Amino acid sequence: MHSLSDLASDALVLIAIKLGAREGDHDHPYGHRRFETIATVVLGIGLIVIAAGIAWEVYERMLQPALILIPHPNALAIAAISILANEWLYQYTRCVADITRSKLLLANAGHHRSNAISSIVVLIGVAGSLLGYIWADAVAAVIVALMVAKIGVNLVSNSIKELVDTGLSDEIVDQIRAEITATEGVRNIHLLRTRQMGEDVLVDAHIVVNSRITVSEGHMIADVVRDVLIAKFYDVQDVLVHVDPENDEYVITQNKILLRQDIDGYLHSMFKFFN
Repeated sequence: MHSLSDLASDALVLIAIKLGAREGDHDHPYGHRRFETIATVVLGIGLIVIAAGIAWEVYERMLQPALILIPHPNALAIAAISILANEWLYQYTRCVADITRSKLLLANAGHHRSNAISSIVVLIGVAGSLLGYIWADAVAAVIVALMVAKIGVNLVSNSIKELVDTGLSDEIVDQIRAEITATEGVRNIHLLRTRQMGEDVLVDAHIVVNSRITVSEGHMIADVVRDVLIAKFYDVQDVLVHVDPENDEYVITQNKILLRQDIDGYLHSMFKFFN
């Protein structure tokens, strides 16, 4: 049952990657990477359902010992083949996932590795049953169900964090902050925010520059910050940098921001009053 789920999950992976690889459009300006995230949630839920099915089957058989099956010796060979095949699938899929930076492929690679490990458990359980320990196969099935359920829960949990725009770890955020602060022309940084969309990382930041430089120079500093982060952090694909002349993170915003025309009008009325 666990290995059979790979067929469905691989089909899901193919469809999700094809959808997620599409470029951004009018309705989805940030791209379609979240399709892969949604597929990972579906994959995780599928694993949890499979684990529950295995556990329920074992439970029913334990209630009726007469239904406990003694595996055929050929099951040992099948389990051994499954170990080798799934480990090869894991190594190959993991290699492609590293190249493409696909979290969905990485999750699917983990699924193959779990199959290999569960097949080892099955091998031990079948061997125990053949040696006369009739409960060994059932115990092995329960262990496999728990392993599959744990993987499913982890996939769902991590994907939901991404769907609700959970930020990167404090360690990565501190590294990003350090790179921005080290950029020439940046006096301070605040309101640094990060989120993930599939394998891509998006960063927003407010930088403080000298208030007396030109707008074009401030814009140039922002471009340098963007280029540095994309070059230094492999997963960072887009950076939005807001330039401030002062640190306004804790400044209470006025009810109305005064623009040049407002100030000119105010000064004109004052001069007119005194004249």
